[in-house]
Amino acid sequence: MYPIEKLYDSYKEPIINHMRALLFTFFCVFLSLSYVYGKGIIVNEVMANPKGSQLPAFEYIELFNNGTSVQNLSEISLKVNNKIILLPSYLLAPQQLVVLCPQEGAAFLESYGNVIALSNWPVLNNTGTTITLYQQDLVIDEVSYKDSWHESASKKAGGWSLERINPNWSCNMASNWSSSTAMRGGTPSSPNSIYNAKHTPNIGITDARISNKNMFITFNVDKAILPVFSKEQIIIDHTDPHPSEISWSEGQDTLILTFNEPLENNKLYTLIINDFQSCGSQITIPPYFIFKQQPSEYNSIVINEILFNPKDGSPDFVELYNKTEHPIDLQGWKLGNRTISDRLLLISPSDFLVLTIEKEKLQRTYPNAVYDRIYEVPTLPAYPNQQGVVTLFSPTSLIDSLYYHTDMHSPWINNPKGVSLERASYEDETNRPGNFKSASTLVGSATPGYKNSKTVDNFLRKNIFSLTSKTVSPDEDGFEDKLEINYQLQAPDYMLTVHIYDEKGILIKRLIRHQSASSEGKITWDCRDDNGLKARAGHYIYWVEIYDATGYKEVFREAFVLVHKSQYY
Repeated sequence: MYPIEKLYDSYKEPIINHMRALLFTFFCVFLSLSYVYGKGIIVNEVMANPKGSQLPAFEYIELFNNGTSVQNLSEISLKVNNKIILLPSYLLAPQQLVVLCPQEGAAFLESYGNVIALSNWPVLNNTGTTITLYQQDLVIDEVSYKDSWHESASKKAGGWSLERINPNWSCNMASNWSSSTAMRGGTPSSPNSIYNAKHTPNIGITDARISNKNMFITFNVDKAILPVFSKEQIIIDHTDPHPSEISWSEGQDTLILTFNEPLENNKLYTLIINDFQSCGSQITIPPYFIFKQQPSEYNSIVINEILFNPKDGSPDFVELYNKTEHPIDLQGWKLGNRTISDRLLLISPSDFLVLTIEKEKLQRTYPNAVYDRIYEVPTLPAYPNQQGVVTLFSPTSLIDSLYYHTDMHSPWINNPKGVSLERASYEDETNRPGNFKSASTLVGSATPGYKNSKTVDNFLRKNIFSLTSKTVSPDEDGFEDKLEINYQLQAPDYMLTVHIYDEKGILIKRLIRHQSASSEGKITWDCRDDNGLKARAGHYIYWVEIYDATGYKEVFREAFVLVHKSQYY
């Protein structure tokens, strides 16, 4: 029988040697992986088109050691345009820079710092190419630069280098590169002019769409830069909040989420992807809204109000109204030939949206405008003061059109500047004569973002005026401090005069004189006379006259009591 000790001794040396080899291999792989995904030699700056620069007119590639140990560049290979170059021996210390350049450019660039001249220089394409660094056949850095990475057309034309913003990212993408801001056009062998160690990658969603049970999420980066997402990491506000399956498209930038239940049309979904690590940084993607709608029908949204002759210093506006029972996305819609929005823009059911080029100015001109319902667009079509046309298009068809002219204004309006035309009925055809009227001067001559002053109740049988309360006590205690006269009118084109008389028939206050009325509204009196003095306690009557251009007139009156609480104490 062979002793176990001898059996062990016979295998001990080969086993130990084999283990040493394995450990060495593992150590090399570990170092290589650490080099690839951690710290090491990276491409830090590229001057591909030096024409027009204040620097010497030579291309260059700047390398940076963002590691913690000295690196010998003889272990590094450079690949550009399928041309591979072995770099010469050169010890690059941690946090140090060196410039690679053509042989003939070395003498000119040496004055800026460390330079390595390459006799077989690979020409850098002005519009872009891929620069790859290898160590032991492993890719340690790769930059596929493009001239579109430049911040402006002038810098794209030449004379400016592309610089890396944050050298500590472990992956490369366009958002980590930009034009040099150095006056001479670049920073060879010097710290980058746009260096920012706190800069984080701009990883986000660029598009999302829905098809039956699938949701397609497109990112602005390749799949290789993103983590392997788990089902629990992705949440939507759906019956089944997590996808049942996750896959990638052939293009490698679109994530396909599959759910057990079909996703609905005309419903807004909120997609949440929990934070993840990428490029050595913690990435937060804000909630992304996804909406799929059926093709919109004619007059699903209607033109509701237009201001084409604004006050000096104030902008035009067009107001839209959603007649449907579901939200509508205006992305890709147009007023005339002007795009309203190139991103998701929802208008809720039975809601208004005002389109203008200067939101703040419009709000200042019409203080009652609903700010959150005003959307600022880059430009509007020209709407002439005398006559014109407003057209609204979905991405596939005409939705509504209005032919307007200044004669559509009320004959009582002497100066239409700053007065909008409002739609009276959502159901009547847009261009039916009389469907657009001058906005009431009582509401400020326009109603951007809220119900039109000229919208009529077709079921109203008569004109109505009534008091909120038949007593008023102007004591500034918050209770019945002002007289409130409520009204509803059958037609949108009445003019209005309101007077207050005392019990002897003496005129106390000319409250409203020949103003354009809303179809419904509220008139208030602060209990002061025409001289600004507080009216005495006693019995009063309000007197209202309405009339229109046909000569029709109607008078309303009602008594009320004005009291001062002090008279009871």
